[in-house]
Amino acid sequence: MTTTYFSDLIVEFLHQQDIDTVVFNPGASFRGVHDSLVHAENAGIAPDIVMACHEEIAVAIAHGYHKASGRHMGVFVHANVGLLHASMAVFNAWCDRVPLFVLGGNGPVDAGKRRPWIDWIHTSQNIESVVKDYVKWCDQPIGQRATVESLTRAFKLMNTPMHAPVFVALDFDTQEEPLQEGVRLLPAGATEPTRLPPLDQETLGYLSERLLASRMPVLVVDFSGRDPRTVAPLVALAEALGLAVVDRGNRLNFPNTHPLNVSHTGTEVLADADLVIALEVQDLVGALGAFLPLTDQGMPANGAEVVTIGFNELLTSKWAADYQQFVPVDRSIAADTGASIAALRSLAEDPAGPFATEAFTERRTERTEALAAVHTRARAQWSLQSQELKNREHIHVAGALDEIHRAVRDEEWVLTNTGSLTIDGWVKKLWPLERPGSYLGLNGGGGLGYGLGASVGAALAHREDDTLCIDLQADGDFLYTPSALWTLAAQDAPLLVVVMNNRLYLNSTQHAERIAGHRDRDIDRAHIATSFYDHPVDFVSMARSYGVHALPRVEKIGDVAPTIREAVAHLKTHRKPVLVEILMD
Repeated sequence: MTTTYFSDLIVEFLHQQDIDTVVFNPGASFRGVHDSLVHAENAGIAPDIVMACHEEIAVAIAHGYHKASGRHMGVFVHANVGLLHASMAVFNAWCDRVPLFVLGGNGPVDAGKRRPWIDWIHTSQNIESVVKDYVKWCDQPIGQRATVESLTRAFKLMNTPMHAPVFVALDFDTQEEPLQEGVRLLPAGATEPTRLPPLDQETLGYLSERLLASRMPVLVVDFSGRDPRTVAPLVALAEALGLAVVDRGNRLNFPNTHPLNVSHTGTEVLADADLVIALEVQDLVGALGAFLPLTDQGMPANGAEVVTIGFNELLTSKWAADYQQFVPVDRSIAADTGASIAALRSLAEDPAGPFATEAFTERRTERTEALAAVHTRARAQWSLQSQELKNREHIHVAGALDEIHRAVRDEEWVLTNTGSLTIDGWVKKLWPLERPGSYLGLNGGGGLGYGLGASVGAALAHREDDTLCIDLQADGDFLYTPSALWTLAAQDAPLLVVVMNNRLYLNSTQHAERIAGHRDRDIDRAHIATSFYDHPVDFVSMARSYGVHALPRVEKIGDVAPTIREAVAHLKTHRKPVLVEILMD
């Protein structure tokens, strides 16, 4: 393909930035780029095209793809209506701190070039205003040179900490113009992200003093595992210092089977915490409150010192309060996560350093043994609970999850989605989350419709390897974007979808029960308009109608593991998606 039109140059930009896949639901407002994508194959620069049936699904696919691989998909959305459809998924990515490259068509800004009716209702002034409050940067450039600069700036900014989505509107008319003389791409390196420094010597000295003086130092982690390379050094750092670790779990930050990991234990062992180091923690009040009583200002009531390391405060929305409650911490440090972990680890392991004393070694050993005892006891209790819950008449989520893991434990699996806080909580208690990247976290913004699309994206990222991608899919979330099944089947994405079907919007049912109880009303009516009891959904038939292989619905706990094994065998043999529906209590 000869670069004849400006839209051809946009495709060259995608190739220059190593974007090998694009995803979209087609729309006329980016028909110029669409044509260039389709015909770029002859030039060997064409990215793979993934078609979705809805813009929310398209964005979620790119979201999951990046979390699974660290690579970017390009996302195209149609004019204002497509961007409005996509906006929920963009918000999820914003809260999840995932960099997405979202490009939107727009009708001709020059009104004299608009077709009657459709170009008028699908052309917007300041179209980026739809998402401007929950993207890192957005623009509506007019003209070819301005668009090249805008694309370059957007790509650079989304990958510069704090990571987040960006949006650039592509004028309909500009796309379809012949390429103007002298218009060309900037050098590929122009998009290289700005880097944050590691901890400086003064800060290292300060932290060293505080750690040496601390009786019970706690390391809280949340998003650091978005770079899987930080997991092993973080484990080494925690071991060298004998740190209690509380993992908030927006990524796999620290192995949950490690004896220093005391997340979810609800134990009093951390009641004496006197130093908390929060590494890339988004909800600091929620994190601290998980193991310490707090003042009304969100500070530990016992006077524990709090230090934050990361760059969460470098990205603050003026529209959404995802920045959480303000906490007057003792020190807030903006620094590169990986480099900071490396610097602290080097100091902690230095045989001639401040921690190489007999007194510190003795205190660390005593602390490590106490934490390990708490960790071991908690995991044994959780395992026992799951076994007891298997005796119920109807399948309980804990029993099901334990049986699912029993069926896949010998596989190299990745949990692409865990569906809901209920499922996620039991996963973290029962499954061994140890390998970096084997757990991709929740959806970020709490918006339903994420799970299936994101899991398709993650499965596409693992299409060329033998990883078993597993979507533990809540039924309510599924029903927001069921047409993601079409893309799943059309792409032959090797994904095991396990629908955990309780026929409820469980969280809404619980709220209905709570408010009825407070008002002394009948809580047995809480299922009204929060359940699917009267008109249940047949997920097996739905999957089959889209061409996805689905096994008969599971209704007994003893059938869970055998059915999952059968599904895995089919997936491994045919490298095609499989769906299993489990009817839950």
